[in-house]
Amino acid sequence: MKLIPNNITLFFIGLFFASCETKVNHSSTENSIKHHLKNDSIKKAKAIEYNQAKSILQNGDIVLRTGNDVISSLFAQLNKSDKTYSHCGIALNENNTWYVYHSIGGEDNPDEKLRKDLFEKFVSYEHNIGFGICRYPISKNDQKNIETTLIDFHAKEVPFDMKFDLQSDNRLYCAEMIYKVFNKALDTSHFFLTTIHKGFEYVSTDNLFVNNKAEILCHIVY
Repeated sequence: MKLIPNNITLFFIGLFFASCETKVNHSSTENSIKHHLKNDSIKKAKAIEYNQAKSILQNGDIVLRTGNDVISSLFAQLNKSDKTYSHCGIALNENNTWYVYHSIGGEDNPDEKLRKDLFEKFVSYEHNIGFGICRYPISKNDQKNIETTLIDFHAKEVPFDMKFDLQSDNRLYCAEMIYKVFNKALDTSHFFLTTIHKGFEYVSTDNLFVNNKAEILCHIVY
């Protein structure tokens, strides 16, 4: 015999599914809240790390980072002695706010112009697996010269150098930018060593921090 549900049966069936839907939505909401809380906890923890790192910064410090993407991994392979870091920039304090000046291309910087980012953005855990800070024993006057030179480079909007040509100054890649800022500011031509591979000379990221003069102030791994 075929059962035909009456209105009361249909009511309870509807109530049952409504109840199930409510439970599913409740569970989804709960997961969303947990995810939110977890993200908030991570952000607070990272904010503490950022603030601790900023508390030791000085103008002219080199900020190094390790990107979490494939391109960053490829760039890190250009380092011969230490493949920890893939990108770099110079820290400057402007109106009590720390920025990192750096040269970068690709999707993150379509116009390819030398840019400055907030320290927190430059070392962000969302796009990196870690960062470090490197310092050289330079004078206050040297720091000022680095600041002046760096701001001048930035004002000229020097574009990123996809050819990694160390001999030209009209375009600069990240390590080359730091190499040339320091050389010009400190009136030298060999503040950093360079790397030569099969006759091709370039400045690698590890050329900037693997030497007796450099002091690694911190190394943070996320």
